[in-house]
Parts: sequence; C-alpha cells; structure tokens
Amino acid sequence: MSNTKRPVKPRRLEGLGLSLAAAAWLSMPSLAHADVKLSNDWNEDRTCTGSARNNAELAEMQQGLRPRSVCTKTEPDKVRDASALSATARSAAMSRTKPTERGFNQYLGFKMQLDGLQHYLEPVGFMTKSRPDEVCTPSDFKGQPTYRCDEGQRHTVDCHILIFNDKFEEVGYHRIVVKEPYQFYCNAVPAVGVGDSANNLVLATIQYFPIDRKHASTVAEVGQGWNRMTVALRLKRQADGHVLIEQEDDCLGNPNRIDTVPDAKRLLRKCAAQRK
Repeated sequence: MSNTKRPVKPRRLEGLGLSLAAAAWLSMPSLAHADVKLSNDWNEDRTCTGSARNNAELAEMQQGLRPRSVCTKTEPDKVRDASALSATARSAAMSRTKPTERGFNQYLGFKMQLDGLQHYLEPVGFMTKSRPDEVCTPSDFKGQPTYRCDEGQRHTVDCHILIFNDKFEEVGYHRIVVKEPYQFYCNAVPAVGVGDSANNLVLATIQYFPIDRKHASTVAEVGQGWNRMTVALRLKRQADGHVLIEQEDDCLGNPNRIDTVPDAKRLLRKCAAQRK
C-alpha cells in the first residue's frame, strides 16, 4: 500500500472544534497565545512562465523543440515534498512501486495555527526503523499478503505525525504509540481534530490491523478486522521553534476502540467530570 500523492479534491475537516479536556489538562497554565487551530484554507495559486500561447507552440513543447513551461509550487506541493523527505529519511521499507526509494503513505494533512504562528500538520505511515541502517525489502507473495521482508523481519507500519513551520522545515515528529500485543499495519489516519484549543490538544484517529490475521479474500470481507483508535496529542512549542508532541493516554486508554474525534471529546469530558 503506497500512496504518496496528496488528494486534489478540497480538504475536509472532521470533528474540529473546542471541547473540555481532562481536569489535569485544564489546570495547566496556558502558553502565551496558546490557541491551536486547524484549517483547510490552502493557497493553491500557481504561476507559470513560458507557457504555450497557441497549439503550434504546444506541439513544439511536446516534440521537445521548445522548453516546457516552468511553474511555481503551491503550498500543498511544498508541504507534500517536505513530508516525503521526512518520511523517506525514517522509513525502513523500500517502495514496491519505486524499488530504489523508501516506502511511505501520505494522509490528509492540515494547515495549523499554533500559538499564533503558521505551521503544517501531516500524518504519514511507514515502517519505523528498529536501527538506523535497517532495510526491509517487502517480500513477493501470491494470494494472501505475508507482510514479510526479504531480510527476515516482518513488514509492519506505524502512523506518525509530522509538523512543519512556515518555511516548510520539520519542527516536530511523533510516532503514535499503539500498545497492542501483536504486530500491526497502520493503513490510514481517517480524522484529525482539535481536542482543546486553549491547551494545544489535538486528537488523531488512526486505523490499523494485525498483520497475522486472515486477510480478506472477497470484496465483502475488506475492512473486517480493522481497528480504529483515537489518541490525544499535546503540542508544546519550544523556545527554538521546535514542537514537542506528547501522547496522553490516561483518559482515552491505549489501546482503545474510539473510532471518531467527537466520541473522543465526549470521553474526555466524562473523564474530566469524574476527576472533579
């Protein structure tokens, strides 16, 4: 499963808004300007130079007789490229479609205001390296996937959160911790939302399945055995501009079967009420 292209359709948000967090969170002093916000207000304007002015010039470009037009990258392009660079540097598995490159999946990301400053939050999926030089060449299979590497280990995938600043430089990274007793493959991040705006709390719903289960053999079986879990992530901007991402499992549990951001918010409110 490899999909490194950002969807061209308009981005949508799921479960954005403000909710009460646990009492321990609410008792913490807020940072100056603390107010995390997620947005899909992307700047997709592109300027191009040397564009064909007529069909004759277009034909010359296609024949290699005239230089092709040069276009600037859009904001989504720049974030996608930055995300790919970060994921490639950390991924252990090689890509099935591009055998000379590392494999990773890019999911729906957002523009993010953090403490009044522009950032970008990007969920990605890839096999986490167990050591700096680890390589996994996904093994070929017939029928049911084996999720094995030619080098001997299992081909697992974790979900990760990347944060970039307004210069598209990586300033934050977190591997989402899932405390399952089995090896798994994280194949989606269906939703990201704000859990507590004033305290920079973000919620992320991930989807995964155990790699050793019986896999779907019919279309009707696709999705059976997939689990969803929602985690609370507190973002703390540091003095040097980096963002510390802390996963807080005390109220939601780990693992959990919370499959939507709104459900996670309701449980956080209940947890806060029980602690009063």
